[in-house]
Amino acid sequence: MHSLACVHMETSGGGTAQHHFVCPISLQPMQDPVTAPTGISYDRRAIERWLANGHATCPVTGRPLSLTDLTPNHTLLRLILSWNPASKVAPDVAPTLEPDDPEVAVLVAKVMSPTSCRTADVLCEAAASAAVNITARRCMVRAGVQWRVLRLFSSCGKTSSRAVMPTVEACLALLDALDVSADELRPLVSGNHDLVDALTHVLVTLENETYSGGVGNRNKTRDSAVRLLDSVTESADMVLLERLRPELFRAVTAVVRDRTVSPGATCAALRALLNACPSGNGKNRVLIAEAGAAHEAIELELSSWPSSPSGKSRRVTELVMALLARLCACAEGRAAVVAHPAGIALVAKRALRVSAVTDTSAVRVLAAVCGRAASPEVVREMARVGAVGKLCCVLQADCDRDVKEAARAVLRVHSGVWCGSPCVSAYLLSRYL
Repeated sequence: MHSLACVHMETSGGGTAQHHFVCPISLQPMQDPVTAPTGISYDRRAIERWLANGHATCPVTGRPLSLTDLTPNHTLLRLILSWNPASKVAPDVAPTLEPDDPEVAVLVAKVMSPTSCRTADVLCEAAASAAVNITARRCMVRAGVQWRVLRLFSSCGKTSSRAVMPTVEACLALLDALDVSADELRPLVSGNHDLVDALTHVLVTLENETYSGGVGNRNKTRDSAVRLLDSVTESADMVLLERLRPELFRAVTAVVRDRTVSPGATCAALRALLNACPSGNGKNRVLIAEAGAAHEAIELELSSWPSSPSGKSRRVTELVMALLARLCACAEGRAAVVAHPAGIALVAKRALRVSAVTDTSAVRVLAAVCGRAASPEVVREMARVGAVGKLCCVLQADCDRDVKEAARAVLRVHSGVWCGSPCVSAYLLSRYL
């Protein structure tokens, strides 16, 4: 109400209320204003895109926000429609707001120039500006800089020449700074084999010991590349995902293995692997398992879990467990989890300790590796490391019905063996079966 009163007063004063009609996200005049419980108003399209990209907070205040919390602001809409500056144009047809800083406008013009956009120095300058100046970033996105840079990367990224590597690195740095979402990528990714091939070539090259950019530059460029791959795989269709090659999965698995990369890049690598093997894509599951992703995901979880888990470590755990559950849908994935000395024990330990998402994934993994075809060694290990007891606890806990049914099914299959084990409480088994 306070912000709305300000709008009304300044509108009455004549012509000074334009900035109140501008969406804080898009920096464009709002066409369909909605208001969050925090009192901040946004253009509906901009805030819905913000939430669709995985954010769950108000961009201005940082408080929790969901799509159902938004309400139309009809009063603000009427004020916008009644706004009549000297140009006599309505806000919905007003020209795009130009950056207040002339240097930003010049930089945008340089990047969009067909000749200067191929200069790595210009791209690096734009990346540095977009990384620290949100207004510059939004102006570049509105001007379509991401499309030009993506096309440049697609053409240069497949080249083995070291001369183009600075341009490739600059493209990735700028795309990372622009924070291009999956929704923004979808129109360009659809059927774009060149972009996927370029990402594959770059990630494989960055794993090569002969890479000449230095360790610091390599890690930074690899971080940007894997983040872009995360968005690309999220927006790719099944046809494009089928084209992903084994060497790409090996390179992404190497990112998961590398402890020198940033936590954000590690999460992006895990998400990219998850995106690459959706339901119905058994081929990629096998390729990812053969690349050693299950083993490296378990090793990552063993090394990253602190005594007092934070939000970041919980997110890594959720991604690791989700990836293991996805890979255990194939025999190669199940074999990789069983082959790791701590695989079953780790999965059992994480259940009921992190989140409901982790609980679902952990039970799926245990149900997959200890199904009817499980070897006697696996069945005994389930009892020895406490996995059977944890499945009994799942039946007592406040878990989803499907999760409980999956746990109960495993216990029923092997109850005859586990009832005689000194590691399992026969009372619990008899009580819940």
